[in-house]
Amino acid sequence: MDSGLSRRASRLKQYWRQFVIKRQERWLDRRAPSEPVLKLGQRSIFILPTFQGALFGIGATVVLVIAVAERNPFSVVLAAMLLSLFLLSLVLCYRNLSGLELTASDGNLYDLPNARCFAGQNAQYSVNITPEGSRRSHRDIWIGFSRDELQPISVTAGKDTTVHLSAVTSSRGIFQAPRMLLRTRYPVGLWQSWSRPQLDMRYLVYPRPIACELPAWRGNAPDTSQGSQVVLRKAGVDDFYGLRTYSPGDGGRRIAWQSLARGQGLKTKQFVSEEDAPVLLSLAMFPNHETEEALSCLSYLVVKLLSCHEQKVGMLLPGFSQLQPDKGEIHKHRLLQALAIWE
Repeated sequence: MDSGLSRRASRLKQYWRQFVIKRQERWLDRRAPSEPVLKLGQRSIFILPTFQGALFGIGATVVLVIAVAERNPFSVVLAAMLLSLFLLSLVLCYRNLSGLELTASDGNLYDLPNARCFAGQNAQYSVNITPEGSRRSHRDIWIGFSRDELQPISVTAGKDTTVHLSAVTSSRGIFQAPRMLLRTRYPVGLWQSWSRPQLDMRYLVYPRPIACELPAWRGNAPDTSQGSQVVLRKAGVDDFYGLRTYSPGDGGRRIAWQSLARGQGLKTKQFVSEEDAPVLLSLAMFPNHETEEALSCLSYLVVKLLSCHEQKVGMLLPGFSQLQPDKGEIHKHRLLQALAIWE
């Protein structure tokens, strides 16, 4: 009985927490929407007294009331000084965040070489912080995506500061950077001001690679009537392929002098190298896998074939135009990008 009540209480507490978080996120989206550049001000800065600050303010107020009741001038002056310090700390704490300009890293999402990772890895973001004016400095500020990963920074007057933040990605697709947390208790810890800005920073997340084997019926080229595997030939220096008519600019080592001696004219030797047939990847290669698992297998095969083998790889996804077989680092990321944004 007690176990059942405790489980219900736990579910109710979790539901209430999620409800409060969603309401808070919707309110923040209206008050401080996502922007590429954001300047902190009244709409985006919040401030409350800390526990020590609340005790300090209450104590100063009590001293003031007693001093007025007892008509003690010294106590009145002391209480007034304490309250002045309390209110001055409020202004300085707010001013320590006010005027800071946050700028997201520049560049197009798909053009940034570092704006991509695999699911489960950390997305790395860079935020540029500019102070207001050339004489104001901002000290004792903590910044991060969560309370557990805050890092201290200080913004010097007239100089920009670049902060590098990371967030763990969980699934493939376009990952929007979560809201940041800026917090300060400057100057004496009586007040705490904070802000929850969200910059328009995105990251391209590839499917998490899962080790799997390339199906044999897809990995091999069709066999000829003699049972030998079909291969592609490309220009190279491995094997002699034949003769062709001489063209100006052909190297002397490739000229077939024996053919000239026989009176067959000036010929040039042709050499070729053989490579495996292109591989065309598709979801149909893994009919017994879930869609996300099949995409993870394709992600693994793309990395394996294009990183470890000199082999051309293409891809066919439903709703996408066929990506023609090719190789190289750029083509690898083109295939991984298609897997990341495919729905």
